[in-house]
Amino acid sequence: MISFIKGFLAEQNADSIVVDVNGVGYEIIIPPRAMTRLPGRGETVLLYTHLQVLENEFKLYGFTEKEELKLFKQLLGVSGMGAKGAVNVLDFIDPPGFYQAIASQDEKLLIKIPGVGKKTASRLIFELKDKISSEQLIASSVRDDSSMDEVLEALEALGYGRSEIYPLVLEMQARGELDGSVEENLRKILKARNVQMKR
Repeated sequence: MISFIKGFLAEQNADSIVVDVNGVGYEIIIPPRAMTRLPGRGETVLLYTHLQVLENEFKLYGFTEKEELKLFKQLLGVSGMGAKGAVNVLDFIDPPGFYQAIASQDEKLLIKIPGVGKKTASRLIFELKDKISSEQLIASSVRDDSSMDEVLEALEALGYGRSEIYPLVLEMQARGELDGSVEENLRKILKARNVQMKR
């Protein structure tokens, strides 16, 4: 309903700000970590927003980056995850880091997020592992290595699902095993997958 708000930063509180848009003050809840990216008071600010309609009130959530808003909406779609929990996630970790945690099924990292226990971490992985797009995963896990884009696309073309192959790719990448050509990396991954299947 309200895609973004652009105006003057009129007020800054612990977990929200007030943006003056042509004389109307909009209170917007933002993750505390985003506070550090805001301009000074009286300066122009642009926030990508999500309007939450509750029984007796409206709440406006704002983010300095579109990718944060996108992740916030994805988190709201997870059963048992409310807006407060979604803000906690975004305050603790950036979207690329979160996508990587989901792709590698890193429960230990997710449990460190305030308000996220073992059950919630498992639910986040289970419900989001197949909803996160290839582009998001590629951007988060291999953003410094463009050759890996081709490897991941080739694996998907061979019929491997994201949730079954990405954890292995990320694990091998973390160990520094994937530093060859596209063909070589693909061969290494398929060999490791074969070994994995025989266990």
